[in-house]
Amino acid sequence: MPRVVEAGAAERALLLPLLAEMAGWYAERRDAATLEAAAAALTSPAGRGGPFCLLALDGGTPSGFVSLSGFFPAFDFTWGLLLKDLFVAEAHRGGGSARRLMTAAAGFATARGFSRIDWTTDGGNARARAFYRGLGVPVADKLFYRLDGATLADAARGTWPARIGGGTA
Repeated sequence: MPRVVEAGAAERALLLPLLAEMAGWYAERRDAATLEAAAAALTSPAGRGGPFCLLALDGGTPSGFVSLSGFFPAFDFTWGLLLKDLFVAEAHRGGGSARRLMTAAAGFATARGFSRIDWTTDGGNARARAFYRGLGVPVADKLFYRLDGATLADAARGTWPARIGGGTA
């Protein structure tokens, strides 16, 4: 059964193959400099906001990780956690790493005084949705919005995208 540790500087090299596999899955950059910078960021929390990284090890082999970032405010002006990524290497899927990582994330949250964990998953990721459903986690009634690329740059200049159906907000 995999064990989970909070990843620090000593675990950065263990994160690299997982980050490379995840980047391939999402068609993201996989050059060594990018992966090393990502591993450094994930293992260098900047105070209560994180990011924090929990690493699953199956024997001595890294099998998966979960990345978390703190946010404020959550309900009643408490701190919450955003679970940004839960990733398990293909060779380790179905072996208990994801469940162990989610349990460790919940333990991390409660031990450090975070009041909740929020996350999203792609609507087309049936495996992830089935996994969370199997854990009994209820789906929150929220919508997810994103500004990036040219839309982010436009919004920064005050040029917001047109609303559906025409017009501006």
